[in-house]
Amino acid sequence: MIQSFCATDASPASSSPQVIVDTPHPYPVASIPEPTPLRHLLIGTPEVVQHTIHRLHNLHYVEIGFWSPAITPLNAQLIVPLNPNEIMRILVRSLRVIG
Repeated sequence: MIQSFCATDASPASSSPQVIVDTPHPYPVASIPEPTPLRHLLIGTPEVVQHTIHRLHNLHYVEIGFWSPAITPLNAQLIVPLNPNEIMRILVRSLRVIG
């Protein structure tokens, strides 16, 4: 289940923008801008990537199941320099920035 949260600065007088993690809304909200995708890439050994995914889950940033399966270097059109023992996993989150 995706939960929404709002990340704001500790001081109420701050002019920093608010970031809202996108979740489905039961009704349209006209005052909130369209979501913007943010892509996270983790590249490293399978153990380090998995450890980082679990760490981000423990910090309540994202659930483990939202990450892609492991992507190993093959003859593909995407060229990312990976060492032979490394993998890549991708997460796409939608964020709405207000302010």
